[in-house]
Amino acid sequence: MGTAAQRVEKAGDRVIWEPRSYPQAALIACPIFEVFFGGARGSLKTDGMLGDWLSHADLHGKDAIGLMVRRNREQLSETIERARELFIPLGHKFVDNVAKMRNGARLRFAYLERDADAENYQGHSYTRVYVEEMGNFPDPYPVMKLMATLRSGAGVPCCFRATGNPGGPGQHWIKARYIDPAPGGWEVIKQEYHDVRTGKSITRERVYIPGKITDHDLLGIEYVA
Repeated sequence: MGTAAQRVEKAGDRVIWEPRSYPQAALIACPIFEVFFGGARGSLKTDGMLGDWLSHADLHGKDAIGLMVRRNREQLSETIERARELFIPLGHKFVDNVAKMRNGARLRFAYLERDADAENYQGHSYTRVYVEEMGNFPDPYPVMKLMATLRSGAGVPCCFRATGNPGGPGQHWIKARYIDPAPGGWEVIKQEYHDVRTGKSITRERVYIPGKITDHDLLGIEYVA
């Protein structure tokens, strides 16, 4: 299937999904724990998330367990519809709001209309957490709660991935976390955490991947205008 950045998903001779921009390919190949793929509408962010899941599921099979979240039901429905367009031709199935891949990997789609809804996932274990349009969350609390569910007893590398457009009620905390430290993106941001129980420190890395509508030519001049 090639490297993650070159991955092509096919049904017979028909290509169902492949990276269509450099930022998409970089997202899929990125080993950094926390990635914010942010930028203009039309920069293929949601498709990048779904492509990342296809790659992750293919690599880790039944040990790949994912959660993809949006703020409300209507937004979630659009994401699920796009996932169906990509996943079903590849032989994967949907049961309610869970995509069940042929190799046993599974991706749950959910929405969090209230910050307190994040408590429902306490105790869950995921290898991938995706937050779509993170700017719709005015407070980072539910996002951090979901990030705390990233763990794997099978040793699968766990990662957090998020998308966002400019603006939204959460733009200030997102800007402070991802963009102010590296305004141009592509720079690894390191943050040290101290464990008061053991006295040890751990460094977590995050990166901002900027997306532009000019990264590809799929939408045409009418959409750009």
